[in-house]
Amino acid sequence: MTETEQIAAAINQIEEKKQNLKKAFDDLQSHRSLLSPSFSLSWSDIDSHFSSLQSSLSTRFRLLQSEPPSPNNDSPRIETADDPEPPLVVTRPELRALCEKMDSIGLSKFLADHWDDDAMPNQELSAAFRYSPDPASMVLNAIDGGSSKGKSVDVRRVFVLLMEALIEINDDVKIGVDTKDKAKKVANDWKTKIGNKPFEALLFLHLVAAFKLGSEFNSEELSRYVAMIAKYKQATLLCNKIGLDKERVGEIITKLLSIGKPILAVRFMYECGRTDGFEPVSVLKGYVKESREAAERVCKEDKYSLKSQNVATDKEVSALKAVIKIIKDRNLEAEFSEERVEERVEELERQKAQRKRNVEPPQLKPKGRKRPRDRSGNTQVHRQEAGGVMIEPSHHHGLHLNPFGVVNQARGGIVGPYTNPLAAGLYNSAAPPQAVYYGQQAGFVMPPFHPSYYSQ
Repeated sequence: MTETEQIAAAINQIEEKKQNLKKAFDDLQSHRSLLSPSFSLSWSDIDSHFSSLQSSLSTRFRLLQSEPPSPNNDSPRIETADDPEPPLVVTRPELRALCEKMDSIGLSKFLADHWDDDAMPNQELSAAFRYSPDPASMVLNAIDGGSSKGKSVDVRRVFVLLMEALIEINDDVKIGVDTKDKAKKVANDWKTKIGNKPFEALLFLHLVAAFKLGSEFNSEELSRYVAMIAKYKQATLLCNKIGLDKERVGEIITKLLSIGKPILAVRFMYECGRTDGFEPVSVLKGYVKESREAAERVCKEDKYSLKSQNVATDKEVSALKAVIKIIKDRNLEAEFSEERVEERVEELERQKAQRKRNVEPPQLKPKGRKRPRDRSGNTQVHRQEAGGVMIEPSHHHGLHLNPFGVVNQARGGIVGPYTNPLAAGLYNSAAPPQAVYYGQQAGFVMPPFHPSYYSQ
């Protein structure tokens, strides 16, 4: 039996195996009284799941069969990692049917209804579009006649998904004159709604890219909108698709640098082909230095409070991780040491964890356990031993303790855990001083300490 026949036989057995599973489920239901009250699974749920799998497997098998056989093998052609051709994309039968029928409204409704499912990849939707007689017209009708009424998802997001899928294949799609004219009218209408709203600009630029309208609008205006949407993952793709020249792309990068968005600027440099006019590595190094200085300013403005230290750490770590990702993605290890940046991240995270440990409250003693009292009714305080030196309790020594047993810096002259982080090495290379606890003060006589949670 060939591989093809084995696969076909296995698919044909799915129905029989599903019936056996139903018998087992019915047997389980007969013992429902022994099941947990939370067990609410029905056979229809199980049947629906396996029917969906069966449909997907059958569709993929048919696609495999439709591939031409390789010269030396009669079995269907299977893609390999070294194969330059893209892998097969399986589309859901109902999605393919909607595209074949040019059902624009049904298509947008299908996407909205399945929005909360596993995210539908653009490749699947693009593959389904290839079954449509006129995908550009189908998408435009869905956009022009779409409505968010009664839908749980913002219909504009469905529009973005439709246009992204069309962009994926628009090199192979012919857009008719009537469709293009109609798309231009929709684009002009959408442009009036942009103002200072980045998402409206994102919608507009998707429409311009999907229907190849870049030459119909002012390039300066388009570059301004691209700068507005720079934070979106689609920004560089749209920048390339709408046909902006190198000078306009350079203006976008310069704008991003001027408003303090160097990571976004570096992304445009690499993904829009402008590394020749800028120095991305220098920008990244400057960003690392600036993130450290910004962290110090955050602490200083709030007088080095614990909150400000944590906020500063989080911001610097986030900035450094963004730099590390670019170094790895662009193979910049030879120009910029990734290890040094990672070491800094580890140092900051270690310091934050130490601060958290230092502020954790001491464990409460169990209720009902009291300190022993002498005959006069006073609590007995025992001698404590530290490092071989006996420490006697006293009521007259001048050292003061905080609730964590740490000698107060202001009164006792000992550095505690909440001092200026610049002195403690949080944002420089000096090692942070350690807190000094009363058990370590050999030779000092300590005052009695009665936290409020001890029974008196």
